[in-house]
Amino acid sequence: MPARVRTVVAAWGASPRLGQAIESIVRATAPFQGEIVVVGAPGIAAAAEVVAPDPALPPTPGSHRNQGARGASAEYLLFVDDDMVVEPEFVSAAIARLDASPDVVAVGGRIHERQWREGTFVREIPDLHRSGAGGDVAMLAAAWMVRRGAFEKVGGFDPRLPAEEDTELCLRLAADGGRIVALDRLAAYHDCTPRPSLAELRRRWSSGLFAGQGLLLRQSWGTPYFGRHLARQRLYLASVAYAALGVLLAVSALFVPGLATAFAFWTLSVLALWAWMALRKRSLALGALSILAWLVLGVGIVRAWTRGAR
Repeated sequence: MPARVRTVVAAWGASPRLGQAIESIVRATAPFQGEIVVVGAPGIAAAAEVVAPDPALPPTPGSHRNQGARGASAEYLLFVDDDMVVEPEFVSAAIARLDASPDVVAVGGRIHERQWREGTFVREIPDLHRSGAGGDVAMLAAAWMVRRGAFEKVGGFDPRLPAEEDTELCLRLAADGGRIVALDRLAAYHDCTPRPSLAELRRRWSSGLFAGQGLLLRQSWGTPYFGRHLARQRLYLASVAYAALGVLLAVSALFVPGLATAFAFWTLSVLALWAWMALRKRSLALGALSILAWLVLGVGIVRAWTRGAR
C-alpha cells in the first residue's frame, strides 16, 4: 500500500524536541503508511529520511519545506514544525475530512502551546492561533495537512520569507478556490521555553524572524493580498506609531511647555496598558515583555518593509 501522507519537518532550528516530534508523527501516520522527510538535523531523526538543505536555496522554513515535499507521490502533505507533538487522532480526522470534501484543500486544528523551563512545566496557552470550534479559517500554521495537488498547483511556499510562510501560502490556496478548514479538535502541542522573554526577542531579531511580516508586505505591494496582510499587522504597527508619538511629545515638550500635559497623558496611557496586560498575564514582567514584543516586532516589520531583507 503506497503512503497516503508525507510529513515534512523543517528542522532548520535543530530543536532539541525534534525526537519527540518524530515519535508523535510516526504514531499518527503509521495507519496510512506515512513517510517522513526531515530537512536538516542529520543523525537526529533516525525514524525519518533526512535531507540536507540545498545550499543554493534560501535558508528559510518555506524553502526547506518545499525541498522536503519535492518528489512526493503521497496524496497529502503534512507540515509539522520541529518542536510540535502531533495528536494521533488529528491525522486520521484530517484525512477523513479531505477524503469527504473535495473543495477542502487544507486542514488544521487547535494548537496548544506548552511552556517549559528546565524540564518543569510552566503554563499552557490553549488554541494559540484561535481556530476555536473550527470551520473555515484564513490561515493554518505549525501542524497542518494539504492536498499535494493543490500545494503544487500554487507553487508551494514562498522561499523568500523567513516567517509568515504558512499564512501566505494559505491565502494563495484560498484564492485558487480551495477551502482552508480547521477541525474542532486538538491538532498538536507546541513545546517551548516561557515567552515572551528578552532571550526570545533577541533570537528572533538576530535570526531575521521578525522580518517575515515586513517582507511579506513588501512583496505583496500592489497585489490583492496587501490589504489583508497589512490588517493582520495592525497591532504591531500601531505600537510603533504610538511609541514614535511618545518620543515626539517628549522632545517637543522641551521646547513647548504646553505639550508636557500631552506627554503626561501619553505616559499614563502606557502605564494603564501595562497594568491591563499585567492583569491578563498575571505578571508585571510578562505584561511589560508583551508590550515590548509588539514594539520590536513592529520595528522589524517597518524595517523589512522599507529596506527589504537584511
